[in-house]
Amino acid sequence: MSPQGALTSTIRRPLTADERRYYREWWVIAITTLATITLFTVMQWGQSFGFVIYDQFQRWWPATPANDIVVIAVDDHTLEARGGWPLKRTDYAQLLEKLADSGNHPKAIGFDILFPDPMPVDHLLAEQLRRHNVFLAAEQPRAVSPGFATGRQINPVLTEAASGIAHVNLSFEKDGSLRGAHLLDNGVPQLTLAMSGKAPQDYASHGSYRRIHLVDPEVGFPTASLADVLSGQVPLQFFKDKYVLIGSTAPSLGDHFPTMYSGDQESGTPGVMLHANLLNDILRDQLIEPVPIWGQVALCWLSLVFALGALLVLSPFAELLVNLWVAFSTMLVSFAVLILTRSWFDPGLCVIAIALLKPAWAWRRNEMIVNFMAERAAKLENVHRKRKKIRQGLQLRHFTSDTLLQYSRLLDNAIGMVNDRLQFLQRVVSQIPTAMLVADGDGRTLLMNPRMQQDLPAGLVQPGQSLEPLMSHLGLLTQNLGMLSAKDHFVSGQDPMGGMRHFIFRVAQIPQEGDKPLWVLSLADVTEMRQFQSQRDRTLQLLSHDMRTPIASIIALSRKPVPDASAATESATHIHRHARTLLSMMDDFIFSIHAQAPQYRLVELLVDTLVDEAVYQVKDIAHAEQMQLVQDFEDTPQFVMADQRLLTRVLVNLLVNAIRYGAKGSDIRVSVTHDDVYHPNPYVRCTVTNVVAKPAQDLNEGFSTGKSFGLGLNFVQTVVHKHNGHLHMNLPQTPGAQAVVELALPLVK
Repeated sequence: MSPQGALTSTIRRPLTADERRYYREWWVIAITTLATITLFTVMQWGQSFGFVIYDQFQRWWPATPANDIVVIAVDDHTLEARGGWPLKRTDYAQLLEKLADSGNHPKAIGFDILFPDPMPVDHLLAEQLRRHNVFLAAEQPRAVSPGFATGRQINPVLTEAASGIAHVNLSFEKDGSLRGAHLLDNGVPQLTLAMSGKAPQDYASHGSYRRIHLVDPEVGFPTASLADVLSGQVPLQFFKDKYVLIGSTAPSLGDHFPTMYSGDQESGTPGVMLHANLLNDILRDQLIEPVPIWGQVALCWLSLVFALGALLVLSPFAELLVNLWVAFSTMLVSFAVLILTRSWFDPGLCVIAIALLKPAWAWRRNEMIVNFMAERAAKLENVHRKRKKIRQGLQLRHFTSDTLLQYSRLLDNAIGMVNDRLQFLQRVVSQIPTAMLVADGDGRTLLMNPRMQQDLPAGLVQPGQSLEPLMSHLGLLTQNLGMLSAKDHFVSGQDPMGGMRHFIFRVAQIPQEGDKPLWVLSLADVTEMRQFQSQRDRTLQLLSHDMRTPIASIIALSRKPVPDASAATESATHIHRHARTLLSMMDDFIFSIHAQAPQYRLVELLVDTLVDEAVYQVKDIAHAEQMQLVQDFEDTPQFVMADQRLLTRVLVNLLVNAIRYGAKGSDIRVSVTHDDVYHPNPYVRCTVTNVVAKPAQDLNEGFSTGKSFGLGLNFVQTVVHKHNGHLHMNLPQTPGAQAVVELALPLVK
């Protein structure tokens, strides 16, 4: 576990009473909704909206009529031509005889017409029935036992001659509209199922009920009037190898049923046309069966879980968008299941439940908001809140006395006071000279003053950001603020300009009632104090040890008796050498103090002049080491803003270091170049290159400690930094390679 995770886990707070109530009410609504949708689905309640959706889907996706189904209609023209209803059975016999004699036998013929009560001419009709594959319709059975034991019976002569007896019942939905049929009724197949020749047991599931995929009546099935067929106006070849349904289409006979297209046609759909649709679906496996109850419940639960989850975790607007998306997706899934699997999943209950969830949850939210505001307002006003009774909530009141408005005004006043205090606190914090920061219990920045941003690199501390980058920058190994609050910590870090700064790091905890504590972090800048302390230590070292040694040597040599002139000359030489050493130390000390000054006296100087002066001061040393200083300057003079003494001393130190660690007899090359003047920040670059003779660790030691390097690397870096320059050193790993030191200073444009 990360330190941040440990900090979070150790100060995790329990849920408040309002939060517990919030989750409790969500669970109540969730369980109630899921239980209600399950009950309504199992009991098949509330399907009205689902009927509307189904009918609309059917309009978007109508069935295609087959070209092998033909309807022979008993229409008004037939009734006028053949003498009214009921038609003579000899008319049907004549029709069958014409089809048989001409060799135009249909695949199957279905009579959507009842033939109750025996007639003398039944033997003529029976004779023609035997010549075709004919199925007759029987009345709806009333007995519980199988068969047609009650009602008017068909003449046995006809039943024996027909290929089969079937029922012609169609089933109404709860809204009174007809959408399907039971393909089996007490073991008797439906007329169209019998005509299709398919096995009845294949349709026994779901109570044998199937919905019809209707053909748009404007497209319809091929239809011929019975009178026109008998009169020869319709070619008999039209019926060969077709499925022929014979039934009534005359409105006066009343064999019309309400369907989804009834409103468009301003009349019901003839029963024979519905049988044609049913036969079309059976032949092409386009019947629609309902999704099992468990599937309906599972899909409803899946939709509602998404909607309930949105209520719990999303904002009101995002929650509204998600609920709309879930409702639309549920209907889209229903439509996809209908097209792909020929199954019907009713999305109506889901859509209604999702639509009711939003206002129900909004009402509970409003209740919670009012209660919360009332409790907070009472707490702010330091009064006891009285619970209002239900009858008081039903009383008519003036608009301005509304409970929500009253509490809103109280909270508005309280929030205004808190904001004033917070702004005052922010002004106080912003004016504190010490860098300060306020973090929450999870270790994230809440508030900081400008000094904090001034003392630290840009982007290290931002509102809402974790304290981990700050802790790492300051070199604090632990991020448990509780452990750090016990004492002061001396830390160091870079400022926005890249300089090293030193701080005293302090942490204080501010407890909060019922919530995680806040943490106040402060960084007291002690950089100048550290510099003064370092300067003091160096001064004491210089006075107590370094300067005492040459002074003591001079005093000892002065007191020593001189026997002759040669001894006097040797003594004077030693005294002169110790005096020069003492003077060099004093110069170094003065330069060190000068380098630590807050501001330098910068003047415009020619870079070539600075380099020439530095070369002049070290040429004797180079000559003694059998080295040659080679200068490579550009033709164009370059100027910089610099302190001449300090910058010259920096160049001298770099050259002395190159001489001391360079190979004897080699060249030390000093080159001066500059960036393009069109560069956004042009620099002039002074590069010192030499061949290294000593191992890299000796070089690094000379740079870091300052031994045999004058004032040392700290002095060089300090002066270069305060000139807004950069120092780049490439020290080789093995003797014989080239060492390159580059000093870059801003160019005067």
